[in-house]
Amino acid sequence: MMLLSSTRSTEAKISVLAFRLLILTTAVAAAPVALPGCPETCGNITVPYPFGTRPGCFREGFNLTCEETPGRRPKLLVGDGVEVVGISLPEGTVRIHSKMLGVSLPLNTTSLPFNASWSAGLMATGRRLAVSTKYNRFVAMGCNLLASLVIDSDASDSGTSYVSVCAALCSGGSEVSDTSCSGVGCCQTPIALGLPSYRVQLSELAGEQAAESSGVGVTSASFGVGALFIADQEWFSRKGPLLQLDYFGDQQRTINTEVIPTVLEWSLDSNDRDVFWWRQPGDSGRCLSLNSIIVYIGVDGSKFGRARCNCSKGFEGNPYIANGCQVSQSVSFGAIVVYVI
Repeated sequence: MMLLSSTRSTEAKISVLAFRLLILTTAVAAAPVALPGCPETCGNITVPYPFGTRPGCFREGFNLTCEETPGRRPKLLVGDGVEVVGISLPEGTVRIHSKMLGVSLPLNTTSLPFNASWSAGLMATGRRLAVSTKYNRFVAMGCNLLASLVIDSDASDSGTSYVSVCAALCSGGSEVSDTSCSGVGCCQTPIALGLPSYRVQLSELAGEQAAESSGVGVTSASFGVGALFIADQEWFSRKGPLLQLDYFGDQQRTINTEVIPTVLEWSLDSNDRDVFWWRQPGDSGRCLSLNSIIVYIGVDGSKFGRARCNCSKGFEGNPYIANGCQVSQSVSFGAIVVYVI
């Protein structure tokens, strides 16, 4: 009888354990990504709210387009057709594919800098999306060039100021075979201010022009096209040397065909009461979902006028949706292991 009672007790505990496992697993699996009735993916890219691809599925300024063409993989696009390859809620980032800006050399004049614009095709209103200063580098390839990123007058009322400057030099008659991008034929530098777009200035620096090139190395005379771009620094640290070799070998082809990963950051106005909730003045507050926190973001390196949301530690999901933050799967299974022991 004692054995039978013990067996039934064990079976009952196992049933309770299985039930708890089912509840916890279901809770994790059921964490919402998009608003009810809205697509959660475009191809293999997850589209979490506040982003969305249909009317009523996104917050203002976070609309994307899912381009579906028969026989081709769907593409997720932002702005005027820039491809989105990933969105991270915890990091507050959007990863895109951008292009190089090519400039024919020599410039027509040395008295004034060449002016162009760099834009990821973003919506500039409210700075919801902007180039990440944390994840990107401004890169210039060419010879005897001074390249600058300048605040676009349409993106800021702060007046003209430089946010990134670097110089790429070549000594007369020498081959440019160094692929470290440390100033010889290529330069890279951090970006001081994240904006949706920039003005690009390019000036030629005085220097001797060599007459010929050979092998993989390239002499300064062969740099017929300068290349400017903003790249994910982690990607560039891995792919930069090969990219430089490609550029040294065929400048125009590289500029026309190379896809450059760029990281954008996004945020909301911290006064948006639809998203950010406070129970009382001075409270640290939370976002729309329970078990969430507010992450404040500095604007122009000083004021905290922007913010975004994250799930609290031990939770995962979408903090911008009611009940969007659920117990993380690792925490759930960790609790179950302790219970069994």
